[in-house]
Amino acid sequence: MAVKIKRATKGLEEMNIASISDIVFLLLIYFMVVTVFQQDIGLPFVLPAESEQQDVIKIKESNVANLVIDANNFISLDDTPMRLLSVARELELRLKANPKLVVILKTHPDADYGMMVAVLDEIRKANCKKMALKVLEV
Repeated sequence: MAVKIKRATKGLEEMNIASISDIVFLLLIYFMVVTVFQQDIGLPFVLPAESEQQDVIKIKESNVANLVIDANNFISLDDTPMRLLSVARELELRLKANPKLVVILKTHPDADYGMMVAVLDEIRKANCKKMALKVLEV
């Protein structure tokens, strides 16, 4: 005698998706809180007011240090070639000798932007409070 086994077919079960929206919102809030948004702060400069820009201030030549970056990214301080890492040390020595020193950074338009920022960092390391930026004329 043969025994017939009856197999029960299960119907398709529906998935309860009511709690999925809660999970999605919790994940969204979690990633918004945990993620750190990086803000571009740029180069922090205190620019003079418009009324001050019209005034021309004359500075003695002995109080000026001309720092030049040419088109080939070579650095010179008062026509003396210099390496990037020695700029801060040289400016510190000049500041000790002359506290009224004003650094003028002249950059060629074809020079790398990264080189200009690196030289600005060296100027800050030397604690130069008075500085000016100028673009060299081609």
